[in-house]
Amino acid sequence: MIFAQMTSVSVIAEAYSQSAFPSSSDSARTLYAEDVDYTTEHDRTYCGDYFMPVDQTEQTRQYVAHQVYLKLFNLELTTVPLHNPSYILDIGTGIGEWAIGMAEKYPRCEVFGTDIAPIQPTHQVPFNVEFHIENAEDEWIRPADAVDLVHFRNMEGAFSDWRYIYQQAYNCLKPGGWIEVIDYDDHFTSENFLSYFAPDSPAHLLAKGVLEAARVAGRPRGIDHMSKELLEELGYVDVKESVYDMGVGSRENSSYGSFYLFTVVTGLEACCLRSLTKFLGWDPKVVRDMCKQTALETRAIAEDTSRTGKFVVKLRVMVARKPTAQEQWLVARGTVPTESDCGTLRDGDQSTIRSVKTVKTAISDATGQEARPVSQRSKITEG
Repeated sequence: MIFAQMTSVSVIAEAYSQSAFPSSSDSARTLYAEDVDYTTEHDRTYCGDYFMPVDQTEQTRQYVAHQVYLKLFNLELTTVPLHNPSYILDIGTGIGEWAIGMAEKYPRCEVFGTDIAPIQPTHQVPFNVEFHIENAEDEWIRPADAVDLVHFRNMEGAFSDWRYIYQQAYNCLKPGGWIEVIDYDDHFTSENFLSYFAPDSPAHLLAKGVLEAARVAGRPRGIDHMSKELLEELGYVDVKESVYDMGVGSRENSSYGSFYLFTVVTGLEACCLRSLTKFLGWDPKVVRDMCKQTALETRAIAEDTSRTGKFVVKLRVMVARKPTAQEQWLVARGTVPTESDCGTLRDGDQSTIRSVKTVKTAISDATGQEARPVSQRSKITEG
């Protein structure tokens, strides 16, 4: 029952909170703002003017989504080559799982996760990770030429001026340091995912409405920010793009499909509710009803045994580098660095990333099965 997945999300939230962030470390270095701008709208909690909620339901969805990414990338946390990094910056860290994973993989590296909402763990995290309450649209208070990797994941629609964001990232990157941007490609196009819904369906109406609401809000949705030309204009080199098919449902992908289906259906209301009610004046009950209908249709499509085409969402990954001092010198002389000058990407080392068997428990609980005890999270030992 698809709406067991949405109405029973409290079961997952309980499982998630019970397993909250155990770690081999017994200390934390977390900075919190004294005054955080929380707002409750239509029974969801938001921070500042960000369109996504930050409540327990959304935190649980983020947690499950992180497990999907681990599966998709074969337990790797980044697609860029890092060699003994000393400083990693995660912008829009959310619940902080990615930053914690990187701190565990690189214990000699300082990892900083920034966000406008203090929803990260406050204890039992690796000693080398810190969470700072910062708005990335303000001036970044980071040392110049110091950071090995600036990481963004699922941040489309978060900023009004991506050029400014990329310039700030460039300034703090050390020569040779990387930027990595990961976002969904086709949530709002008629290809792939939306092609399975009728043109007048709630899915298409929601997609159109969200794009219009984002335009009104001044923070466009979509992937226009994932522009190779923009990064090159700002001085980045070795810009590369990769596209991945994210299979929706266990029929599409036995490894993570059911988890991803969960994040899609529980993310519908999170993605749409505030934007459509605040900026377009839609009735919240109507928005929720449309999200519910779209969730039902999504589940039906995912489980349709007669379906022949792929039910996928495209995920785009863009990486680029700040040129080394030698490359900057070549540019100053009018010699454009070649790919051989810049180096090429290679697979990263096997990481020790935390996982949970509780995710499978939570998903099955949310689909109506009897709840089982939540096991403690541990290092991943299985694919």
